[in-house]
Amino acid sequence: MRLLDIFISLPLDSQLTLEQFCDTQILSKIFKGKFQPLPEINQRARRQVMMRGYSFVEVITHISPQRLCYQIEGHGPIKHHQGVISLTTMNTHLKLRYQIFGLSNTLLPNWLLKLILLYDFKIAIGRLRAFNNAS
Repeated sequence: MRLLDIFISLPLDSQLTLEQFCDTQILSKIFKGKFQPLPEINQRARRQVMMRGYSFVEVITHISPQRLCYQIEGHGPIKHHQGVISLTTMNTHLKLRYQIFGLSNTLLPNWLLKLILLYDFKIAIGRLRAFNNAS
């Protein structure tokens, strides 16, 4: 189930790259969580994430200049959690698309989980824009 599908427009001269979504220091600032790198397994980058009282491991399954895919390893607050971030250069701006797929793994119904994710990401977008303007 698609839990989040959000589009973010950024200036064309933005320095944003999808590699920055692998930088745990940048992620910690944008998402106000704690991201720590872990040893790679099968040549896949991994990071420990601590956010909203949950701790889980994210694994980068694919990265290119246009697309980054990740999934949760083991048990997390979202069952079958997979994320896809894409970056497209348009004529007048950059378009960042962030999608999260999965199901609630707690007592929260999926519709409420969607609202919480949307709220958190709207705040994170503000931080992303501020970071992007500062870099």
